[in-house]
Amino acid sequence: MSRVDHVNRLIAGTCMVLSPLLLLAAAIVLPDLDRDAPAQLAAIADATDRWLISSLLVLGALALAVPAVLGLAHMLRERQMWMATIGAGVALVGILASVGGVAIALVAWQMVDGGSAIQMAALLDRVNDSAAIWIPFTLCAFGVGAGLLMLGGALAMSGLLSAPMGLLIAVGGVLATIGYPLTTPLLILIGAACLCLGLGLTGVMVLRETDEDWAHTPEFRGMRGIAGAH
Repeated sequence: MSRVDHVNRLIAGTCMVLSPLLLLAAAIVLPDLDRDAPAQLAAIADATDRWLISSLLVLGALALAVPAVLGLAHMLRERQMWMATIGAGVALVGILASVGGVAIALVAWQMVDGGSAIQMAALLDRVNDSAAIWIPFTLCAFGVGAGLLMLGGALAMSGLLSAPMGLLIAVGGVLATIGYPLTTPLLILIGAACLCLGLGLTGVMVLRETDEDWAHTPEFRGMRGIAGAH
């Protein structure tokens, strides 16, 4: 195998492990969420550092999620090429949209020192209610959950991952994705924990497998594969 394939395997496996860990850390640090703009700005004002750290951790998780998603698609490509392509494409669109959502969160972080609380709350309401922002940055962000649902399910059904690992990836992606618009930190936390198990164990397996196995993903070998036995 080429040196490029070896490096790609290491990058994909590492990102599968680190991306959900960053998301879990972001969920732990995240202050209260609220759909009401004045209440949300008040919560941010009470924990500005936590809001900033959580937002930056999410940004890091999204950046690392790109190689992780491409790695899942690579594993699936020989068994279900179309599902690999569509699932990865939908997830990548969702990641891009989610980056926009983080940018809005960082703007909200600055709003708490931006002048009149009433005016800033009204501005945040207009931002959140605008179709030009809601569609590309909130609605499209659901692509992360939809893409991971397709990839995790297809990998499990193809026998490339165990059913629990595929289910954890699928469920974790969906819960973490819907947790933000539903302003439910518990859903984000549970989703991130599921991804740490499902996607993280997949990453460990990828890091421990041979370059030949990476080139042609074999049937799931249980915990022996994760432990590096061949």
